[in-house]
Amino acid sequence: MIQPDLLKSIRKMRGLTLDEVCDCINQIVSKQALSKYERGLMQPSSKVLDALLAVYGISLEYLQGAQSIMVDRWNFRRGEILSAKEEEMMKEKISSALRQYLFLENKLGMSTSYKCPFSSKRFLSMSDMESAAEILRTKWKLGDDSLPSVCRIMEKAGIKVLELDLDMRIDGISGWINKDIPFVILNKQTLRVERKRFTALHELGHLLFDFIESLDIRTKEKCCHKFASALLFPGYVVYMHIGKKRSALSLEELVELKNSYGISVSALVHRLKDLDVITDAYYNHIFDVWIKQNPTEEGWGGYPLVDHAEKYQRMLQRAFAEGIIVPNDLYAYCSESKDLVKELHIL
Repeated sequence: MIQPDLLKSIRKMRGLTLDEVCDCINQIVSKQALSKYERGLMQPSSKVLDALLAVYGISLEYLQGAQSIMVDRWNFRRGEILSAKEEEMMKEKISSALRQYLFLENKLGMSTSYKCPFSSKRFLSMSDMESAAEILRTKWKLGDDSLPSVCRIMEKAGIKVLELDLDMRIDGISGWINKDIPFVILNKQTLRVERKRFTALHELGHLLFDFIESLDIRTKEKCCHKFASALLFPGYVVYMHIGKKRSALSLEELVELKNSYGISVSALVHRLKDLDVITDAYYNHIFDVWIKQNPTEEGWGGYPLVDHAEKYQRMLQRAFAEGIIVPNDLYAYCSESKDLVKELHIL
C-alpha cells in the first residue's frame, strides 16, 4: 500500500505538475488518475508505479517505508509575512525533510523519544521565564557554564533539529510531528552562530510553554527571547561577570562574554537592561551609537565553537556508507541530503 500524501509530496519536491508527470510517463495514465492516486481514491498499478518511481528517482522500498506524518502547531519567526503560496511551499519542504528524518531513524534503529522536562502549566507568564531557564539547566544537567552546543543539547533531549535552506526572511521554525514529536528548523543561509543558538532556544520556548501561544505576536516573541537569553546567560552568571548595577560598559568586556557564552553583543545588552543592570537610557545610547551602526557585529569577536544539528548528518552518512538505502532515496525528500554526503569517502 502506497501512502497517497507521499506521492504528492515527492512530486512537489521534484517541482513537477501533474501534467508534467503525465508527459514523463508517456501518458500511460491521465492527469485525473494521478490526482486520484495522490488523494488515496485509487492505487496505481505495478506498471504505473514503476514508471512513477523511475521519474521520481526513488525505490519502492523507500516509498513503502517512509511514514505518513501530520505536522501542526507551526511557530514561525518571521521577518516579514509570507504569502500563502510561499508558506505552503515552505511547509511542504519542511514536512518532507522531517519525513526523511523519521524514516532514517526507524531504518537505522536510532529513534529517540521526547519527554517534557516539566509541566508547562507550571510557568504561566513572561516573569516565569527566568526560573524556567534555571530549572531546565538543572533538569537537563547543563551546569552553570556556557552551553557548548545548543543543537546537541536539544537533539539529546529528543527534539528533531534540522538546518535547511529557507526563505531569507525566516530565522527559525518549530512545531510538532504527530502531536508528540517536537522539531526545530534553523535557516542555515542567514544565521551567524550566536544568532543560530539564540534562535534555537527561542524556538525551544515555543515548544515548552503552552501559554505562550495564547499571547499576541509581540508578547509571544518577547517571552521566547527572554527564555533564550536566560538559558544562554543566567542571571546569577550575569551578576558574577558584570555586577548588579553598571553606569558604563566597555565593548571589550561584552565581546569577551560573546566569545565565551555564544550570545551576541546586542542580546547581551538587552539582557542587561532586562535585569536592570543598566538603565533604559544607557541601553538606548548603546544601541543608537554602537549596535545600529554595526548590526552584523563585524569585528566584534565570535563564538569559536561550531554549533549545528548533527544527528541527521550522522544518519545520512551511516545509511550511505552501509548501503542501507540507495543515494536517490537519500535525496528524495530533502535536497540538502545531497550536499551532506557528496564528499563522503567510503573506507
